[in-house]
Amino acid sequence: MAASFKISGGVELTRALEALNEKVKKKILRSAVVAGAAVVKKRAKQIAKSKGIEDTGALIRNIAAKVERQRSDTYAQINIGVRHGKPKKGAKNQDDPFYWHMHEFGTSKMAARPFIRPAFEETQQEVIDTMVARIKKKLEQTNA
Repeated sequence: MAASFKISGGVELTRALEALNEKVKKKILRSAVVAGAAVVKKRAKQIAKSKGIEDTGALIRNIAAKVERQRSDTYAQINIGVRHGKPKKGAKNQDDPFYWHMHEFGTSKMAARPFIRPAFEETQQEVIDTMVARIKKKLEQTNA
């Protein structure tokens, strides 16, 4: 699942970023995207709890953001989802949330109870505001 946010306007921010070298620019953009992802992640956890999806705590604990390798100096990408894996045979902790997609998308026998998609939709403006604030803060630190 992917969502894109494009921060348009902000001519001053754009000019300030363009004046920096590529390494610093990437670092600032990555930092901003991580801050924005934290907002979505927090809201996804709240929605999952409010829908009573969790009984063991594994799903909520494993909602995570994974930073993708940055191939461009103009954007950074983070995927938000649920960490999971196949439990090892005989493992004491069978607390793996492999079932998260069944809640998010539903099954033939269970209606969907999404928590990640609504988190993206509900937090768009807050994510943008958080990212802009982080970029401004990092630019100030760079120029200081």
